[in-house]
Amino acid sequence: MPKVVFVSFRLGASDGVSVEAEKWSRVFRELGYRTCRVAGYIPEPGNSDRVIPEMNHRDPLIDPFTATAFSRDPNRHDLQRELALLTTSLERELLAVLAEIDADIMVAENVFSLPVNIPLTMVLGRFLSEERLPCIAVHHDFYWEHARFQHCAMGELLASHFPPALPQMRHVTINIQARKELSRRTGITATCVRNCFDFESPRQNDEFNAGLRRDLGIDNSDLLFLQPTRAIPRKGIDRAIRFAAEFQEISGWSSKLFLPGAVEDGYETELARLCRESRIEVIHKPGWLGSRRDDPKAGSRYDVPDAYACCDMVTFPSLWEGFGNPVLESVVHRKPLLVGEYPVLDELRAFGFQFLPLDEGAVSRAVKLMDSPVLLKEMADRNFAIGKRHFSLASLKDELGALVASLVFQ
Repeated sequence: MPKVVFVSFRLGASDGVSVEAEKWSRVFRELGYRTCRVAGYIPEPGNSDRVIPEMNHRDPLIDPFTATAFSRDPNRHDLQRELALLTTSLERELLAVLAEIDADIMVAENVFSLPVNIPLTMVLGRFLSEERLPCIAVHHDFYWEHARFQHCAMGELLASHFPPALPQMRHVTINIQARKELSRRTGITATCVRNCFDFESPRQNDEFNAGLRRDLGIDNSDLLFLQPTRAIPRKGIDRAIRFAAEFQEISGWSSKLFLPGAVEDGYETELARLCRESRIEVIHKPGWLGSRRDDPKAGSRYDVPDAYACCDMVTFPSLWEGFGNPVLESVVHRKPLLVGEYPVLDELRAFGFQFLPLDEGAVSRAVKLMDSPVLLKEMADRNFAIGKRHFSLASLKDELGALVASLVFQ
């Protein structure tokens, strides 16, 4: 049975890259492949998985190196020396692991997209070039889309490795804009494979999650907004809090905002201020939801789909996204969605979805919608039908089958 190895900085976690990689792994297994993972962090590694800490972009040696490489005036000689040491150390262990796995196809998740672990990208690029292993490079977002990567002391590495143009490599973007920009900047042709979702078995309200609201301290009469994201600036947390507070004031309905994601990117102080000054209760419980039901690492017995099933509305006023999984996750669970006008949203809206845009009339429209069960159901059912037609796992299976067929095997 052929084998596919997934490689990234972290896998099996709750971030979007990990979530989509797991869907791809599921579909590859349906196509008759064995799958395994190699990453710097895997919360619950299986028997076939391998964890190499130096692959993690948060590794105590890698993180400061990246910060220095993208600082204003780094010492280039010191950087090159440190890069050589880090690359040599990682190469020894990673190449041994890859030789042991002996995969037929590699799926590299964002490794050739974001320069958050340059030693890993260099080692992997050299390995693929020498071994001629067929590789699908999945690009969830590129370095040029992030302000913090605009000043690099080793710009030639960005040009040659992010991404490389290898004959046995197939490139995948998750939206059309990224595909066009990749072509414009590098001449590399990519396939657009949008994120897909399980429309066959969406989570429902059931006996298992019946106590979720109670365990959060929320009355059944409260209106529950779910902000299903990490707590970082670009997710528009401040806008979600402000919207929910204004909704409560205009509607008169007691409302709560549930934020289950972890705080990252130094947002702790600002988030604490927002919660302290908010006119509604913001329930921030990082780690409370598990990656599955009864996850022993979680603070509750519930998972993210349970939160979708139990909420009344999803807020996602993000400023920028490569795709925006909560958009389709709200569709899968038939929940109304408040969404920010980030650029890629236009590609999704073109399919015919109906969402609540965050503008001056958003609150009043939301109040009317939540006060009209018939209209709410019609919108949810229409969105679900569109999503199932274009973003199902069956669609992903067809796309991956075609992608594999295009790979060059030596």
